[in-house]
Amino acid sequence: MSSTNVALINPEHLFSRADALLLQTGRGSLRQADLRRTFSNAYHSLFHAILTAAADEAVGRTQRNDPFWTLTYRSISHQRLKTVCNDLQAATRKPKIRRYEPPGGSGGHIVTIAGAVSELQDRRHAAD
Repeated sequence: MSSTNVALINPEHLFSRADALLLQTGRGSLRQADLRRTFSNAYHSLFHAILTAAADEAVGRTQRNDPFWTLTYRSISHQRLKTVCNDLQAATRKPKIRRYEPPGGSGGHIVTIAGAVSELQDRRHAAD
């Protein structure tokens, strides 16, 4: 299998940029373009952090140059991630989600992250 290495997006850089834009509010009003950019940066930061974590978990952090790592990273679409996040937030989870839950459930932190993905993606789309 041939593949080109993925140039990893550092989620911390996107979070830092979003923070920097929000800090401008203390020096005056935040322009609408800056607010839209803030939501976009925050969403993409979370999106790429999740993709990296998923590929690291499935293939291995030390395998980032492996074509299967790249395939895993690139196989997660924005829409599919949102669908899974919405499913995770449901009061009654679908069997396809329950099948992969750890014993005792997935915990509140997973639901919180799922909620953040859904909300930030909605805000990003509304800002575009």
